[in-house]
Amino acid sequence: MVKVYLTYKVKHDWDVSELLTAYKRILQKAIDIIWENTVWKGKKVRHKYSIGNGKYGYYETVRLIPYFPKSRDFKNWLRGELLRDWPFANHYVDSAIKTAYSILNSWRENYLKGLRKRRKPTVRRRFVRVKTTLIRVIDDGIVRITIKPYEWVYLDYSREWFYNRIKGWKVGELILKEHEVYLTFSKEVGFNAEIKIGIDCNLMSLDVYHPEKGWIKVDISYIHRVKERYEGIISMLQSIYRKAPKRISRLLEKYRTRMKNRIEDYLNKLAVQLTREFPNTVFIFEDLDKLNMFRNSDRRFNRKLSRAVWGKIVQKLSYRVPVEFVNPRGTSGRCPRCGSKLESQDGRLLHCPKCGFIADRQFVGAFNIWMRGVGVPLSGGEANDLLPNEPRGELRLMNPKSVVKVDLQGRTFTHLSP
Repeated sequence: MVKVYLTYKVKHDWDVSELLTAYKRILQKAIDIIWENTVWKGKKVRHKYSIGNGKYGYYETVRLIPYFPKSRDFKNWLRGELLRDWPFANHYVDSAIKTAYSILNSWRENYLKGLRKRRKPTVRRRFVRVKTTLIRVIDDGIVRITIKPYEWVYLDYSREWFYNRIKGWKVGELILKEHEVYLTFSKEVGFNAEIKIGIDCNLMSLDVYHPEKGWIKVDISYIHRVKERYEGIISMLQSIYRKAPKRISRLLEKYRTRMKNRIEDYLNKLAVQLTREFPNTVFIFEDLDKLNMFRNSDRRFNRKLSRAVWGKIVQKLSYRVPVEFVNPRGTSGRCPRCGSKLESQDGRLLHCPKCGFIADRQFVGAFNIWMRGVGVPLSGGEANDLLPNEPRGELRLMNPKSVVKVDLQGRTFTHLSP
């Protein structure tokens, strides 16, 4: 069984400004107290630098690693501190503590990667994370949310467009904002994950290797066209900002929001159509570090790379199907047949000098990701074992068997001639 989550936004007209302000205050207070009680321990880190001729030198530094207090006694004491003069339901304090740890753990993960400095996180937005203990389902499509003891608000979503889609699903935690509520629904569904597919994320396409259908290219160039168009408009407006600041500010907000909405709509449809094209399938992706890709590329490529939304694609898919990650090292440069290092030949083609294997570089990436996902090391194998049997002919190594793109008006992919 696989638990599937869906989230929808519903507008409301409640007066919850006081709750939002109070929740933001205790959330920041929880972060402050945890930060003050954090233990920092030094750890030696070894660094490598090039000294030329393929040789490297090394030096050591001491990195301070944060360890947050997580004992039951500390959390009980923290809860008591936050409950002082708290006018709303006590479970909001439990929610604030949970959210504070979530924010700090996210900061710690980025800090260890070098993406954050040793500065305490600050809460900037007003929202409330409503636990399920504060929610009661009154009837199909109606929930009651506790604000204070014996004080509730009611939300009726039975007339919303998504109601039939989630009828009978379990209501999860809510995110409450000034004028809207984000509803989360979950349901366990049967999933027969007999097939795994490898997906190589590229700037203009997702290259899929399916053990039965072969190499399929999903065209995602729409994302880059939309971003390129709106980035041009935004850049032009920024160049004339001083002439009419107020008017230009409104136009900048308008076009930024429009670009965001168009990309979000496209990604939702992409995730839906991918899961329909490959049902009962585990999706295998590379665990990419986009920041390192920026560091190792030129300015022109960095601009194109900045338009890639691979992380969002994976996030959308993970709400619907199982997603796995593999180490990206060597997936695009190792021969699937013998494991040797491939050499570039005539643009998109890769050639193995040891065994003579030749294939498109995007096929090699998708196929190697699939092999690593099913547990086959990239260390070579027999030539006859390279490709699984296909029901409709041999696998194409130079061109995809089919090319598909998202149908913005439909529910399934549009198939193009490869």
